[in-house]
Amino acid sequence: MAVRTSDSANTALAQATHRPRYSRETHKHPVNVIHHGEATFGEWLADGIASFIGSWRFLIIQTLMVAMWVTINTLQATGRIHIDPYPYILLNLAFSTQAAYTGPVLLLAGNRQAQKDRLTLEHAASEADKADHQNVQILKAIKDVTELTEKNTEVTIQVLRHVEHLVQENVDEMVAAGKRRKTPRT
Repeated sequence: MAVRTSDSANTALAQATHRPRYSRETHKHPVNVIHHGEATFGEWLADGIASFIGSWRFLIIQTLMVAMWVTINTLQATGRIHIDPYPYILLNLAFSTQAAYTGPVLLLAGNRQAQKDRLTLEHAASEADKADHQNVQILKAIKDVTELTEKNTEVTIQVLRHVEHLVQENVDEMVAAGKRRKTPRT
């Protein structure tokens, strides 16, 4: 029995496993726009190389190449031509050369990341300052509205007291009028 997946599942799987490739124009966050927009070709290249060196793809490719190198040179040891016999001096030279260039490239990429982190912190601080300013404005508006509400409440209480006083006077007049009617006339 074969299991079939829908096109939407295939699309979702492809999107989940696909690592997006960014160009300089695709960055939307202000820090990324500055970081990538102002990058020189060398910085852009260092970022790309560091990204590749730090990937599983690089590790797998390098492992396969070393395994092929050792296999080929071990098999050649039985013949007359020895390109890189057993201590594999050329392979060691290749690794040394790779390490000599990889170190500085990774340092360049690390410096770029530190620069991006500084930009991110500056942007976050700026946004926090804006939010603080907005919070202060909101609190002032709330204070003003609260003061207006308190004044409105005071006026309402005064009006209610006045109405209560008028009602009491009216009740007193009605009670007095009722007593006059009930009292005998002499």
